[in-house]
Amino acid sequence: MRQWPQRFSWAWIIVVLVGTASLLAFAKVGADVFTHKSTSFDSAVQAWSMAHQKSGLHAVSMWITTIGGVMGMRLLAVAGAVFLWFRGHRRVAAGVLLVPIVTVRLFEFMKGIYARPRPGGLAGHVENSFAFPSGHATMSAAVCCTLAYVFWREGFIGRWTALVFAVLVPLLVGLSRVYLNVHWATDVLGGWSIGLFVAALSAALYNHHRRRRATPR
Repeated sequence: MRQWPQRFSWAWIIVVLVGTASLLAFAKVGADVFTHKSTSFDSAVQAWSMAHQKSGLHAVSMWITTIGGVMGMRLLAVAGAVFLWFRGHRRVAAGVLLVPIVTVRLFEFMKGIYARPRPGGLAGHVENSFAFPSGHATMSAAVCCTLAYVFWREGFIGRWTALVFAVLVPLLVGLSRVYLNVHWATDVLGGWSIGLFVAALSAALYNHHRRRRATPR
């Protein structure tokens, strides 16, 4: 029991640092988008992506963006919550279920504020919503990072497995959105930032619950 305070102190430090860094990153990207300072960067990334289009990569990107979309991440969160519920972590499961709900409300609110048009899309197909921040990037970062943290802290997966899952899935989802030309690069960067911030808040809630659970009564 003497190790609990130290372990929780480090957990809180990590959460605070990640949450602060992600919020600052979103503020920077959001400011650049709002003042149109990101136009040259977004155009350069778009030009490179369009110049490297290949049928095989396009098919893979379509598969990733479909599986890693908002609905896919909702299903992933539900699956993770069900697993935690049946392992006896019912409050943690409820917290996991809140993540996609909060995330959707947040990025929809942000999209309404920025009202940024999307790029042209492949073959002129443009999705019917605003661009910034990317909902796919936001949701995948929020859900995957939250699940990775909770499952690691509960001992269901190892540290490196959690880290790879938390980084690789949102990375692939975000890149697929840029490659398919349905989002600007800064849409994805903003989505990753705000999604990571949501995950940090979720981790803070989890740490609070775990500390109460470990405190003798």
